[in-house]
Amino acid sequence: MRVYFIFLFFTFSIYAFGQSQNDKLAYQYFAEKQYEKAIVIYKELYRKTPNKIYYEPLLESYLFLERNKEAEKLAKYHFKKNPQRIELGIDQGFVLERSGKITKANQIYESVLKSMIANVNSILSVGNRFHQKGKNDYAIKAYKRGAKLLNGDYPFAFELAKVYEETGNLTAVSKSLIGIIEFGDSYLESIKGALSSYFYDDSNGKKRSVFKDILLDQVQKNSSKDGYTELLIWFFLQEKKFSSALTHAIALDKRNRENGNRITKIADIFIQNKSYDNALKAYKYLLGKKDESYFYRIARTKTVEILNKKINEDPHSTKEDVATLKKSYENALQELGRNNYTMDLIRGYALLLAFNFNDTKQAKEELKNALTQSRAKDTELAKCKITLADIYVKENNIWEAALLYGQVNHDFKEDVIGHEAKLKSAKAYFYGGDFEWAKAQLDVLKASTTKLIANDALKLSVLISDNLGLDTARAPLKIYAQADLYNYQNNDSLAYAYYDSIIKLFPENRTLLDDVYFMQAKIHAKNKKWTEAIERYQKAEEYDDLLKDDALYEMGIIYQEILKEPDKALSCFEEIILKHQDSFYAFEARKRFRVLRGDFNEDKP
Repeated sequence: MRVYFIFLFFTFSIYAFGQSQNDKLAYQYFAEKQYEKAIVIYKELYRKTPNKIYYEPLLESYLFLERNKEAEKLAKYHFKKNPQRIELGIDQGFVLERSGKITKANQIYESVLKSMIANVNSILSVGNRFHQKGKNDYAIKAYKRGAKLLNGDYPFAFELAKVYEETGNLTAVSKSLIGIIEFGDSYLESIKGALSSYFYDDSNGKKRSVFKDILLDQVQKNSSKDGYTELLIWFFLQEKKFSSALTHAIALDKRNRENGNRITKIADIFIQNKSYDNALKAYKYLLGKKDESYFYRIARTKTVEILNKKINEDPHSTKEDVATLKKSYENALQELGRNNYTMDLIRGYALLLAFNFNDTKQAKEELKNALTQSRAKDTELAKCKITLADIYVKENNIWEAALLYGQVNHDFKEDVIGHEAKLKSAKAYFYGGDFEWAKAQLDVLKASTTKLIANDALKLSVLISDNLGLDTARAPLKIYAQADLYNYQNNDSLAYAYYDSIIKLFPENRTLLDDVYFMQAKIHAKNKKWTEAIERYQKAEEYDDLLKDDALYEMGIIYQEILKEPDKALSCFEEIILKHQDSFYAFEARKRFRVLRGDFNEDKP
């Protein structure tokens, strides 16, 4: 009953605007629960214009004041004036029920069901009216009868699912939504949307468990019907059961003799979720279809790129792994050639040569040759220029790098790649000690639509601002910029020493020390010195400044993935969620928090 009256309150609010003064006054009295005063005005309004706008608040005012006889008289009269609106008969039954006349009320409800016609809108009106009045059993009867009247043309399954959910019948909810697939795969997206809402508050996992059992049963019984398998794949992806999702995706690809498009899409989802092993399995399947798959070249390229990501992000990776990666790039380029289709491979290989093997000469040669590819897309050429500029920075050739970054920014001003080039250009000027010019570019980028770029620009801009106020502040900032450059160039020992010199020479510089400790922590983590990394992250976090959420997130990752201390990881992610809601890491922290808390069991990446 309470839900019904809340519904009415919001329904009537629609009519509160654009009405006459009396209309507004009547609504105001109704909204303020001054029902006696509301009735006086609504009676007169309804007498002049007997429509829904005045009928419903007048009826509800009578009911709130338990003036049931007047309510019954009004409901009968309004139904008589609108006999085509079958659902209005429900109001009569509802008034009688409020008066304790249960038998008569049920008779009217049954009469309404019998008078239903084969019209979708009319059936929806009856079912929704029963639902609004809290008569869920009759709402279910109405929707089911409506489906029969329409000879199965429309199942009213979404409406039934809502009612079943309110009654707590989880099995019926799942059967209703899954059953819609019988009416065509075109309903799949609507089903997914309904399920996303349905699962939203499923903290104990019971809804998902019931749904999975019913869906698996349908997949087994209807193995030739793709819709059920499509829905199962979607469900496994939501649950992060990536291995299971891939198994069924491959089954569909084989059964329908597809060309692999489905597999490339699902592999992209795996990569986004850092489930690299499953992504590699997906592309391995496509590689096995070499002669028949349009996506072979993509699979060959992606396999190397995923291996690169996996090694770079794996804290346990070794020099041998990096050597294997280099060989993988070389084998792929030998097989596919150096052409406009392999620009990503060339760039990845060049970065590996320069930053992992210190072979900037061959890296630059690879990129300069790539820039001569006449059929390459402009964006691919721009990416090559950025990578070449990165290598110039590695070689300390800051101004040559800034020139290339500037070219890309000029050619792609409104594009993400242009923003990326501008950010890198600002950093190059920062390394070179031109702090004012760097800050001017960073301030423009703070409004970037790309959150990562905007976030990085904001942090560096604030760092510069905080340390340019006084002449004495410029000296530590110059040392910090040089340390950052050494860090970028993979010269860890020099970078750490320069950072350390700031701590020793300027121990009172609180505007810079959190950044210094944070960067030292990153160097320790890069070299797998986890205890030292935690100690430095804790020092950075103690400053309670812009990098606090960054430090908490990095510590959470180390506790979760390296040190296997889930309670400490949970604490770090929880603090981000509770105290840093606007953090760049808030979404990922919430995901990891839920995994650690055991909201769902995630496949191992």
